[in-house]
Amino acid sequence: MTVAYKLLKTGGKLPKNKDLRVVVNENMTVGMDRMGKNIEKATTLTTADLTGSLDALKAEIAYQLMEGNRVHLLGLGYFSLAVKGEICEDAKTHRFRLRNPEVRSVNFRPEKDFMRTLRKAQFENATYRNRQHTTPTPAEVDAALTRLFAAADYLFANDLQTALHISKSMTYRLLRRLESEGKLRNVGSRYRKMFVKG
Repeated sequence: MTVAYKLLKTGGKLPKNKDLRVVVNENMTVGMDRMGKNIEKATTLTTADLTGSLDALKAEIAYQLMEGNRVHLLGLGYFSLAVKGEICEDAKTHRFRLRNPEVRSVNFRPEKDFMRTLRKAQFENATYRNRQHTTPTPAEVDAALTRLFAAADYLFANDLQTALHISKSMTYRLLRRLESEGKLRNVGSRYRKMFVKG
């Protein structure tokens, strides 16, 4: 039970007060199916009981948050709403109000007991486990595209990311550039892009 983390260079628009930032290298996203099986083995509850209870709990938490309440789940933590909108001033009364308020996010603050349990976690530095991401040269990009299109008539972003061993953000920047240069053409949807030769 170790949590892998990576130390990455700070880049982009992040403040430059630190050279490196810590990022958790998550194994996978675990859903209710897997957690339900583990809970089913340890208790008398079935996965169906858990799913039904979770649906009812979700509906009740949403109702209480929409009533303006903060929700406390014993042993887990506190849920509260974060609101966003445009702040404007009334010209006559000079009082401020929020125009078009909407939910920005749901805040979660864990309980102290829950945090104490998580403090037992062990950590492992996975920064140097794999080769670091480097910016590919145009020749490497062309060679990767040639290999990928020789294997199939189309490619996905993940295919190019794996072939060039680059980060997800760098992959999408590269795909946008290749698309604007006319080397690739998106024939998929906006959210699930599938590229063919341009």
